[in-house]
Formats: sequence, C-alpha cells, structure tokens
Amino acid sequence: MIFSIIAGVLIFGYAGFTLYRFVKRSKMGKCAGCALSKNCSSACSSSTPPVPLKNNVKNNIKAENQ
Repeated sequence: MIFSIIAGVLIFGYAGFTLYRFVKRSKMGKCAGCALSKNCSSACSSSTPPVPLKNNVKNNIKAENQ
C-alpha cells in the first residue's frame, strides 16, 4: 500500500515537473527555449526574412505569380 502511494506521488510529481518545464520553455520562444540556443546559428539567425502578415498573404502570392 505504501509502495503504491510513493510510486504514484513520484509518477505524478515527475509529470507535473515536466509540464511546468514545458510551459516555462514555451514562454521563452523558439530559440531561447532550445537546448542548442548558445551554439545554434541556423534557426536563430536574424538574416531570415520575416513572416508576412495574414492580411498580406494573398497579395504576396499574387505578386509571386506575376
């Protein structure tokens, strides 16, 4: 009985810790939450073009097709 309680507390405690860590990293953003953020230069580079706004997507597609 005591072993079951301890095992349950350990399992739910680890699940809670994992959820907490996930939420904490997701608030940081894509590159800041990555484990390779200090050594990565591909995804965190400022040379990537910005993502167009939703309102301008149709206009951008029309401009590319012309």
